[in-house]
Amino acid sequence: MAEEKELVGRKNLQKIKKSLLERKLQIEQDFATSHGEKFSDDQVQDLGDQALSSAMEAIRSSLQDKELEEYNMILSVLEKIDTGTYGICIDCGQSISEKRLTVY
Repeated sequence: MAEEKELVGRKNLQKIKKSLLERKLQIEQDFATSHGEKFSDDQVQDLGDQALSSAMEAIRSSLQDKELEEYNMILSVLEKIDTGTYGICIDCGQSISEKRLTVY
């Protein structure tokens, strides 16, 4: 029975890894496309246009920061999967439940 449980764990691990790799690629593509986007057309702007452009840049920067944080977490998890330490608590060394790992 333990062997069957381990097999299910491996199967889920592969699904998690595949999902993470897909999300990693999506974030990389988002970074590539958003890098060159501009909110203004380089024409003379009034104060309202300048404020809107500034606000949009701040929002984009915030979103990029969140995506970068997620990207770095994905890299960390992929490394743990590859080294066999994924699912092990770094504080106590105990296994973390699959349900909790999936939600996180």
